Amino acid sequence: MRLLQLSLRSLLLYALVLVILSIPVSFFSISEILNEETDETLDLQSSQFLSHLGNFTYLDDLETDLEVLDHLSNNIHIYPSKGRHVPRHFETISVFDSAEQEYRPFRQISSSVTIKGKPYILSIRMSLVDNDRLVLAISLVQTLLIVLLVAGLLFINRSLSRKIWKPFYSTINQLKAYELDKNKAIEPEVTHIVEFDDLNKTVSALTDRNRKVFLQQKEFIENASHELQTPLAIFQGKLDLLMQSPTLSEADAGIIMELEAASRRMSRLNKNLLLLSKIDNEQFLEKEEVEVGVVLGELLVNLQPVAQLDHIEITYHAHALNVHCSKPLLEILLTNLIHNAIRHNTAGGKVDVTIEERALCISNSGPPLQMSTEKMFERFSKETANAQSTGLGLAIVKKICDTCHFELTYRYDYGHHFVVRF
Repeated sequence: MRLLQLSLRSLLLYALVLVILSIPVSFFSISEILNEETDETLDLQSSQFLSHLGNFTYLDDLETDLEVLDHLSNNIHIYPSKGRHVPRHFETISVFDSAEQEYRPFRQISSSVTIKGKPYILSIRMSLVDNDRLVLAISLVQTLLIVLLVAGLLFINRSLSRKIWKPFYSTINQLKAYELDKNKAIEPEVTHIVEFDDLNKTVSALTDRNRKVFLQQKEFIENASHELQTPLAIFQGKLDLLMQSPTLSEADAGIIMELEAASRRMSRLNKNLLLLSKIDNEQFLEKEEVEVGVVLGELLVNLQPVAQLDHIEITYHAHALNVHCSKPLLEILLTNLIHNAIRHNTAGGKVDVTIEERALCISNSGPPLQMSTEKMFERFSKETANAQSTGLGLAIVKKICDTCHFELTYRYDYGHHFVVRF
């Protein structure tokens, strides 16, 4: 198929080159042919004119008669040579036409002749205007035919290319629209073209295999998260009972506190993984009109005590903003962003929350990042060694923004600035 396409293109290019070269070649060829015909006519006229002069024996005053003939005829000129010898030759000249006020092309034959023993120069010319018009008309017709031929060739080539490559572009469009977590396996049409059929089978098998692996991984995460909830709850309950034991020593209490912290972190990690799995499975399909300012106000009231532990000041400037989305996802998005702003701040720092022009900006006065900003929204990517951090908070924020078609951007300018455009 590829060889066929290259052959068609090469053939079309070769035809175009020949067609383009044929225009000037035809123009000059026709001009030369017409010039040769004109030269033969001039040569015949010259011979006949000399033959007629030789038959006129009654010419008494030869020079006077020839001078009169020279003035009477526009295309025949004969005058004494005055010692000059002009070899027989043909040439193209331009003569001014007083009636048209322009120069016209003529073909002329000139030669030295002897009339009644006296040397003369004879020049006979013929207009080339009709020839030029004929050449121009033929050239225009040929150019028009060539243009139509080229247009036809291009149209045929485009039509053939579109028909030949239609299965290929159909497969490409399916691949562009394919989403691993939403679509079924690609099922391309049968083309009866060996190369495309092999390509489609390979693409279909590859996407089907990748989808099965993805579904297996997603099912594993779901099952693992659900199965871990029960033993984690039992583990947490047993730790609570041990902490209430009257015989508990101070050293044992410290160990139990460390275990409880690890248990809570495992519980948060499990909940975050389960949340990501639910978002992937599109379990938050119900959408409603949500007032962002109201949701933010409620969250800030609940998070204010957390900020006060490190003497962090939260300022809030809001305008009315309604968003059509899933309210639970919006609450998770805002909670994670504010938690992140508080956790990655300095003691006595500030957190500024602003809503304006359909955009939410959450800024904090924390120190610059040491890690790359490209890795900030990746799962399990974290800079702090804080045991309370799971490394999934911003990954969940990014996933929610992608799901709800929000635009999330980050920049550092004397502080961290997260902007969500709805």
